[in-house]
Amino acid sequence: MRQPTDSHEMAESLMIEQANPVLEPDRFTPLQEADFQPVDPAYLKQLRLTLLPVLLLAAPLGWQLYQLPISLPLVASLALLIPGVAVLLMALFWAPRRYWLTGYCLRQHDLHLRTGALWRCTTSVTLNRIQHLEVSQGPLERLLGIARLLVYTAGGSGQDLAIPGLAKARADQLRLHVLQQLGEPEAGEREAAEGDA
Repeated sequence: MRQPTDSHEMAESLMIEQANPVLEPDRFTPLQEADFQPVDPAYLKQLRLTLLPVLLLAAPLGWQLYQLPISLPLVASLALLIPGVAVLLMALFWAPRRYWLTGYCLRQHDLHLRTGALWRCTTSVTLNRIQHLEVSQGPLERLLGIARLLVYTAGGSGQDLAIPGLAKARADQLRLHVLQQLGEPEAGEREAAEGDA
């Protein structure tokens, strides 16, 4: 980083530091594992059911390879087995792991989503950036009684956060809670407004 050389640059640098002070990491409130709320168990069923089309598409292809006039028993057997075994392994190991690692955390100023099975990801949105919220359900989600809470923020072209696997009533409750928090000014802002009046 270049050091300021003249008094004008030094004054500018000092003004920037005062306007945007450096925060020490120990002042942050870290997310704890216990802060995250689990999603509905029906989300595990949804994950497993979404693997079904892969198996249904792969099975006819494997059958066609098996029916080829060329005698390739090993190749044909593998062509039949690999898609089925892959989907089975994903249903038995990937889907439960994805379900157990998916969670959300709503705090006073921010909302967090943790996902992953092999690769883990935590997405965070500050509440003051939220433009609007949607509760969305596809046909399978309606059948299972779950929904997704979609969060849109300022400047985003699409959803910035989507919490999957929420019970429909819980998704509606979270949406209303966040909207209420956005509608209420902070306690300090209320006191200042009351003091000005």
